[in-house]
Amino acid sequence: MVAPHSVAALQEIVAVASQAGLATVPWGGGTQMGLGNLPRAFDLALDLRKLNAIVQYEPDDLTVAVQAGCTLGGLSAKLGAHGQMLPVDCPTPDRTTIGGLVATGLSGPRRYGYGALRDLLIGISVVLPSGQLSRGGGMVVKNVSGYDMMRLHYAALGSLGVIVQLNFKVIPKPRSERTVVAAYRRLADAAEGALRIRFSQLVPTAIVLLDGRAARVVGLNLQGWVAALRCEGPPVAVQRQADRIGEVVRPAAERLDVLEGGASERLWAEISGAIAAAPLDRAIRVRIGQNPSELPQLAEEIDRACTGLAAERSRWLDIGSGLCYTALASEREADLRLAWERLARLGLHATLLSAPPAVKVDTDVFGREPAGLAVMRALKETFDPTGILNPGRFVGWL
Repeated sequence: MVAPHSVAALQEIVAVASQAGLATVPWGGGTQMGLGNLPRAFDLALDLRKLNAIVQYEPDDLTVAVQAGCTLGGLSAKLGAHGQMLPVDCPTPDRTTIGGLVATGLSGPRRYGYGALRDLLIGISVVLPSGQLSRGGGMVVKNVSGYDMMRLHYAALGSLGVIVQLNFKVIPKPRSERTVVAAYRRLADAAEGALRIRFSQLVPTAIVLLDGRAARVVGLNLQGWVAALRCEGPPVAVQRQADRIGEVVRPAAERLDVLEGGASERLWAEISGAIAAAPLDRAIRVRIGQNPSELPQLAEEIDRACTGLAAERSRWLDIGSGLCYTALASEREADLRLAWERLARLGLHATLLSAPPAVKVDTDVFGREPAGLAVMRALKETFDPTGILNPGRFVGWL
């Protein structure tokens, strides 16, 4: 393991690793290391946590530049002092690095209200395997010249270059938040209420349905299916919106509660942790994409796919983003592997977010081969011709 103190030192280390053919794995906080295929080789861990400076912050311009090893918690404290934020779902902000968030590209339920993190990314600096420092974008919101390097490296698991600096546009921090929590006996009733909200003029920042086991995982002692709808903004607007959402979802609900302030924040931190890609030993976590209106049907298909398996399962339906997260726990790795093989065929796309290493053997955790795999392979060969950066961990074992 090597932990460089400067960008110049990082450039030298990467260049030497490339010349020596050392398989190099960039490392941030390690909170999402469950994501990715088993690497073909692993010689060097490149710890980036000492590259943690806030390089430039312009509160009046709503822009900030940070090094990749800066934690979300550290950045949030700086932004919060000026009433601003980077709207990211994260259960462990004091460990999770900004570089890791961009490299994995994982977005939580808040994506519905604020968009994915890539939509706020306006500049990037990466170290290529040659040791050369490459830059894209800048510190202004509109960058219209050249290639969109931000999207190229976003969610690429550091397989094309080692991210060292990221520039973002930030937004004002909401002064208030409430979460409407409604419990239902049947999935159909919960889905009907949630979908009515999604396709209405109301603007919650997150809409999630949880089955009974998933609800207990995040601290909600409720049975059946639970709908959680998050509202953020000025206090009066948040109260009005929560009231209107409650009126829509209440008729078929057996119970309705409203969480305010810190209680609301804690619930969403628990939900974010439950669907994250943290490494798992005796369980798998799968994300399946589907049209929001078809997520209830997908939940039933998951039930059928898991029939006969000795595994406890939990399901989170992100109605806002069109994603279903399923966690299955079992002492039998064979059942976990069989579950993934069945779930990988469902929905529009499927990703094995976390699993024991034995479950990952001889399977691509990113599911079905994407249409653009040939282009992605060409990019990998162009940016990393010696194949030293995270070899094999990305889509198609790139």
